[in-house]
Amino acid sequence: MQKWMLWLVILTMLAFVTGQQVVDNFNTELVAEQDDALLLFSTLGGLLVGVDQRSGKIRWQQDDEPVVKVPINLSASKMPIFLPDPRDGSLYLFGRETEALKKLPFTIPQLVASSPCRSSDGILYTGRKIDTWFSIDPMTGEKEQLLSFHKVKDTCPLEMQNTIFVGRTEYNIIMVDSKHKDRKWNITFYDYSAMQMEPDVIENYDLVHFTTSSTGRVVTLDSLGKILWKLDLKSPVIAMYTVTKDGFLTIPFTSITDSLLEKFATKPTDIQLFPTLYVGQHRYGLYALPSLVDLDTTTISNNVGHLLLEGPLVTSHLHADNKVPLPGDHVLISNIDIADDDYQSVKHTENVITLGHYKIPAEYKPQNQLLQITGRSDPIILETSTLNVTGTKLSVAVQSDTSNDTVQSENSQNWQRIVSKMYSATKFWLNQQENIEMKLIISVIMLTISIITCIVIWFIYKQCKEQFQQLSQCSRESSRTYSGKPGNLVVMPEEIGDGLVKVGKITFNTKQVLGKGCEGTFVYKGQFDGRPVAVKRLLPDCFTFADREVALLRESDTHANVVRYFCTEQDRMFRYIALELAEATLQDYVAGKYDRQKISVKNILHQATSGLAHLHFLDIVHRDIKPHNVLLSVPGPRGEVRAMISDFGLCKKLQLGRVSFSRRSGITGTDGWIAPEMLNGERTTCAVDIFSLGCVFYYVLSGGKHPFGDPLRRQANILCGESNLTALQEVSSSDRELALLLIKAMLCSNPAGRPPALAICNYPIFWNLAEILGFFQDISDRVEKDQSDSPALIALETYGEHVTGDDWRLYIDFEVATDLRKYRSYRGKSVRDLLRALRNKVSESASIWRHGNVSTLR
Repeated sequence: MQKWMLWLVILTMLAFVTGQQVVDNFNTELVAEQDDALLLFSTLGGLLVGVDQRSGKIRWQQDDEPVVKVPINLSASKMPIFLPDPRDGSLYLFGRETEALKKLPFTIPQLVASSPCRSSDGILYTGRKIDTWFSIDPMTGEKEQLLSFHKVKDTCPLEMQNTIFVGRTEYNIIMVDSKHKDRKWNITFYDYSAMQMEPDVIENYDLVHFTTSSTGRVVTLDSLGKILWKLDLKSPVIAMYTVTKDGFLTIPFTSITDSLLEKFATKPTDIQLFPTLYVGQHRYGLYALPSLVDLDTTTISNNVGHLLLEGPLVTSHLHADNKVPLPGDHVLISNIDIADDDYQSVKHTENVITLGHYKIPAEYKPQNQLLQITGRSDPIILETSTLNVTGTKLSVAVQSDTSNDTVQSENSQNWQRIVSKMYSATKFWLNQQENIEMKLIISVIMLTISIITCIVIWFIYKQCKEQFQQLSQCSRESSRTYSGKPGNLVVMPEEIGDGLVKVGKITFNTKQVLGKGCEGTFVYKGQFDGRPVAVKRLLPDCFTFADREVALLRESDTHANVVRYFCTEQDRMFRYIALELAEATLQDYVAGKYDRQKISVKNILHQATSGLAHLHFLDIVHRDIKPHNVLLSVPGPRGEVRAMISDFGLCKKLQLGRVSFSRRSGITGTDGWIAPEMLNGERTTCAVDIFSLGCVFYYVLSGGKHPFGDPLRRQANILCGESNLTALQEVSSSDRELALLLIKAMLCSNPAGRPPALAICNYPIFWNLAEILGFFQDISDRVEKDQSDSPALIALETYGEHVTGDDWRLYIDFEVATDLRKYRSYRGKSVRDLLRALRNKVSESASIWRHGNVSTLR
């Protein structure tokens, strides 16, 4: 509570320091949700660039280590050459044999996870993995290293609202030929930790991004093929992300050639694309990047040796004019004497790698027996991890006890892995013990524990299996079910009589209709497990909406102000959803059909807003907020009534990492309660619910009037922004100004100007007397010692005459005024003195109550 009060004081003082008017301060306090998405580009050279998704404007950029590093001095490098893919750490091998380019069946992270290891041909592998945590402010790009093995920050990071925490991993792999010590290779690969986009999220993503494989050019198109913006980042893009509250989320993009990028700008259709592998060069060595090309792009075959007519040789790692190496350039690799039987080498006077687009190399398939690696095995690299390194075979395999006769289930294999790891760890620990007697005792104890554990697990399994069979039998006998469509359980309805129908566990009365909806939906009064419920009956055409509604209800009904879901049943014609029973709707309350003494207007609005804030926290947008969809519950054991958000038929959940829906979602909602941006085809966010809720607020506080007029002109007035807020009858004169300011903000035509639901819940109109008094005390403490010319005090006294009148001392109790004059004088036209008097009187009263001297209270 103290911490909450402290934050309230800080926020209040920040509002005062601005020196603006009350209306301007209100818009500052109710901060709207961020709606501009940010794209992050990770380049081969190590840059992390923040770009506005819609405008393509660069907000910031941070420099870091290059994504991949191979030997810089290519003239001293030895054949064969390992080419890393900077996007995922895949490895390609460029040798001197006929099939020059090969794809290795494992990645750098997988190889690091399996090291140290040694192949039978004498190649030694060792790897290292270093993780580092960073904090990044997506608004400014400010980046701070928090945790790594090289450096640990000794002070706590500052808590910023938008700060996200991102991990970056460095993989180092070194390969040495034990037969020829001068043959060494080393590769460094960096990778950001990020979540992968789900397939349905990718399908709904309405932008297309193209990058070039040799330069840093980027082009972004919308869903209609129109170019939105272009960028030149000077280094090939190897990853794209968007920012979520949990970190980075990958965004798909396509690498193409520079010439193809130009064609997309002129004629983006009728272009046939083919996959290739681009071999390029940057400051820290060579790399290989999958890329798409068209028929006009020359590709290099993998099945031939060097070209008979060579191009110009480039011996340095960069051009003399410091330009990016382009397709068609050549890189000279040092020539060393290698025996004919080693690596299937072909003697050349010079080794040359041609930069350009190669045909996709097939993954190498060994022809002879596997050669096991000696050393640690790791399940990250599976049995398929076999490759040919210039004639020798290397297999990184996991030993497992598999049967050739039967294929075990996935669960059985998981248990085998767990038991195998436990057995290996126990055996290793026992081998470290030197005392033979102690080793024997421990072995016996552990064997006994293992046997007892197996017996207990077997016994529990048998008990659970028998209980499950009994429950299944009882269910079949009582429900009389049969299978309809595959995967659905269809129950035969039973007509009990007098309008009662039983479907599975749900019983409802067809004569007691609570309401009707669109598409033939009916709501009946019924029962579920002996408790009264509302039964929603839907036609087969609405089953898809029903499944979505049930899924969202299951996710959100833990909140007291969201209608509770109980169960779903289905017969051959309908689907039935059992929901919490309500006594009335908000529309009945306003129309005078409900006893208002059970719950106040402010409580209804506050609870409805709280339920909506819960939905928005779960990234659920209701899209049909109106008085009919705000229910009033049956009174609880103590007579309390709750306001509940209901009818999730039009709800939609935002995809991970998104703040808006695609335009393909269409216009949904009830006419007259729909936000203007939805009708204009603009981006739809949680702000559409805030607009509808603002209409509900005015509808309740005005006694049934709509802010945009009669039903025939409502939606037209919404589009034009023509509202009438002059009929706030249900609000006291002291709260009327606050209510008017809040509703105006909620009905703002710009979605970014509307406050989020959580801010509305904390709005002063919902404060009780204790919260208001505490607020006054905090303000008094803040301005007590300020100079008369301080901005905060000037802002406080700007409209003081509206608060104090001629003299506030004339409007308080005479005895209280007399008591105040005993200790100090107060100015009757000063707001600060009025707040001081309130604070002193409250402090005096609290002291008297603590000491039990109640008679001295004024």
